Amino acid sequence: MKNVTNTKKMLASFLIGGSLVVAPAAFAQTTAKDGLTKIKSNLDNSKTNLGEYQKNLKTVDKNIGEINKAKSQVDEQRKTVQGSFEENKKSLVKVDGQEKEIQALIAEEKNKKAQEEKKLQELQAMMTKLQENIQKREANLAEYEMQMGSVQEEKKIWASRGEQIKQQGQMVDQRARSLATSENDWKNKKKGYEGEVGRWSKEVDRQQKLHDNYTSLTEVRD
Repeated sequence: MKNVTNTKKMLASFLIGGSLVVAPAAFAQTTAKDGLTKIKSNLDNSKTNLGEYQKNLKTVDKNIGEINKAKSQVDEQRKTVQGSFEENKKSLVKVDGQEKEIQALIAEEKNKKAQEEKKLQELQAMMTKLQENIQKREANLAEYEMQMGSVQEEKKIWASRGEQIKQQGQMVDQRARSLATSENDWKNKKKGYEGEVGRWSKEVDRQQKLHDNYTSLTEVRD
C-alpha cells in the first residue's frame, strides 16, 4: 500500500513537473536561472520517480513471481482437488450403491416386518380365541364336575340299591334252592306215595275180588 501511495504521489509530481516544462508561457516569464532550477528540479523529480517506479517494478515483479508461485500452488491444489473430486465422485457412486443396497434391505425388512406383524396379529387373534375356548372349557368343566357330583351321588344310590337287590337276589336264590329241595322232597314223597297207591290199589282189587268171591259163595250156600 505504501509503494502504491508513493507511486501516485510521484506520478502527480511528474505531471506537475511536465506541465512546467511544456508550458512555454510560464517558462518565458521565468529567468534562465529559475528555468534551470526548475528543470533541475524536474530532472531530480524524474530521477526520483524513475527510482520509485523501478523500485515499484521490482516489487511488482516480485509480486508477480509470488503470484506465479501461488498460481503453481493453486494448480497443484486444483490437481489435488480434482483428484479428490474424482475420488469423491467414485466414493459417492460407491456410497450411492450402498444406499441403494440399504434401501433394498430396508424395503425387505419392512416387508418382513409387515408379514410378521400380520402373523403376530393372527397369533394374537388365535390366542384370544384360545383364551375364550379355555374359558368355555373351564365353564364346561365346572358344569361337568357338578354333573359328575350328581352322577356319583346317583351312582352311590344305585350301588346301594344294587346291593339291596343283590341281597334280595341272594334271598330269592336261597328260597329257590329251598323250594327246589322241598320240591325234590315232595317229588320223592310223591313217588313213594304213588308206589304205595299202586300197591294198595292192587291190594284193594285183590281184596275186592276176595270179597266178591266170598260173597258169591255165601249166597250159593243160602
